[in-house]
Order: sequence, then structure tokens, then C-alpha cells
Amino acid sequence: MRTKDPEYPAALEAAVDILRERARQGRTITYGELSAELASQGFDSIPPHRGVMTYLLRDVCLHRNEDGRAPMLSAIVVNKASGEPSGQFSELARSLPFSRSADWSWRDEQRRVFAQHREE
Repeated sequence: MRTKDPEYPAALEAAVDILRERARQGRTITYGELSAELASQGFDSIPPHRGVMTYLLRDVCLHRNEDGRAPMLSAIVVNKASGEPSGQFSELARSLPFSRSADWSWRDEQRRVFAQHREE
């Protein structure tokens, strides 16, 4: 799948729904688990690493968050081995429109995500 494919918006909505549910539960999800969840919903061309997953997670963070101020939902997506988001997540957090500060940490962002979704 590519970001220009007609099914990409539906895959994005599915990813947002999956991550919001995990956030409500206060649980992280691995890249592989997210890929498998998406595949179970018919989006089987989103491998867990690189490629379209990178763009999908960026767009998840931008979903209804064009100004970048809300917590970045993809902060709860982690590497199975390390339990941490990829380095690309930190790069995204420091880029526009998110512009997280120098003392920012992905753990703080995860806490913000969990707090936001517990309140919904």
C-alpha cells in the first residue's frame, strides 16, 4: 500500500481506532501487533517496519491534530525488543508541527496519550 492508494484513508482510520482503544486501556502496542491488527481488518499490505507504516504513524499523529499540540497518538507504538518507539518517532516529534522541546521525552508523550484517552 502507498499513501496515494484509495484504501489508505480507511487504513489510517483503522489505525487511529486501534491505537485509541489501546490508549484507553493504558497499553502500548508493537509495530508487529499493529500490522497484524490492520491485516485482520483487510489492510494486509502494511508491514511493521519502514515503508508505509512510517507515513501511517505520522498521519495518525496529525489526525485531527493539524497544529501538533495534542498528544502524538503513535507514541504508544513500540519496538517489541526495546519497548520504545523508533528513532523516527523522536525525529517526528521535533519536526513541525509538533516541535517538542529539547527536554521532551517519548515517555512523557506516552503518558499524555494515556491521560487524554482515559478522559474520553
